[in-house]
Amino acid sequence: MRAIERTFPATPMGGSQRPRVSNPSATATATLAIPLDGLTIAAPQPEMLSQKNVESVTGIPARVFLDTIRAPGFPLPVTKLGKLRLVQREAFVGYLQVLASGDPAPRRAVAADERTGVAAVLAAAGLEPVRQPRAGRASAPPEGTRRGRLPPK
Repeated sequence: MRAIERTFPATPMGGSQRPRVSNPSATATATLAIPLDGLTIAAPQPEMLSQKNVESVTGIPARVFLDTIRAPGFPLPVTKLGKLRLVQREAFVGYLQVLASGDPAPRRAVAADERTGVAAVLAAAGLEPVRQPRAGRASAPPEGTRRGRLPPK
C-alpha cells in the first residue's frame, strides 16, 4: 500500500477552518500504535454454564457447581452431554441471587416439593404418610413406645 501525503493551504484569518476536498468520497487512513495492555477485549458471556467454564464466569469452583446442580430439589433443567453438565447461565445466576438474598421461601418450597414427591411414591404403593412429632434427641423413642420388646400376645 502506498501512503499519500497531502498538504492543505493555510486558511485565511476569517475563513473556514475546514480543508477543501476536491473529491468528497475520499477516505483517510491512519495507523495508531496502541500498547496491548491498553486494550481490553471482552468476549460475550456464554449462554450455557458447565463445570469447565463456571469458575471463569461466576467465580464458583467446578465442584461446588456440580454439587449444587446435583442437590435434590435443584429447580433448573440440567442438560447432560456425556460427563458435561450444562445449565443456562442467566437462570443459574438468578438462582444464586435468590439463594444469596436470604429468603427462605424457595428452600421451603423445595422441602414441600420433596414431601409431595414422597407422598406420591407412597400413594403409588398404596400407602400414606404418617406425621410424627420430632423427638428432642435423635435416639429418643416417641412417647409410649418400648424398645427391643415385642408386644405380648
